[in-house]
Amino acid sequence: MSGEQSPQSRADREARRAVLQDALQDLSDARDPDRAAADVMRALDAYMESNLPAVAGLREPPVTDFDRQGPRDPAVRWASVAVLGGAVVSTIIVAILLAGGWSAGLAIIAIWVVAALVLMST
Repeated sequence: MSGEQSPQSRADREARRAVLQDALQDLSDARDPDRAAADVMRALDAYMESNLPAVAGLREPPVTDFDRQGPRDPAVRWASVAVLGGAVVSTIIVAILLAGGWSAGLAIIAIWVVAALVLMST
């Protein structure tokens, strides 16, 4: 875009709108659809450039501003890493010590249920 543009008159905006409307009407009857589409895009670009200064000020601020959220507490992060690491190590130990079967499966499930409860409580 070309920097700051001076506000255009209503007649200029209506003329650009008419060019865009004509290009859209000619799009369906065009012999060369690619060229007609390019004409529509040029007309749309011209229309947007002429109306952008008027439209740009009307936008609402975003509802969720992720930049305003503060950083996470490092203690919570380390607690999560410790809980997950402990669950992984416990799973490996149980898998080695208990030779398969229902007892190993139930012990592993219990380890991960406890880990999930601890993570949800922090």
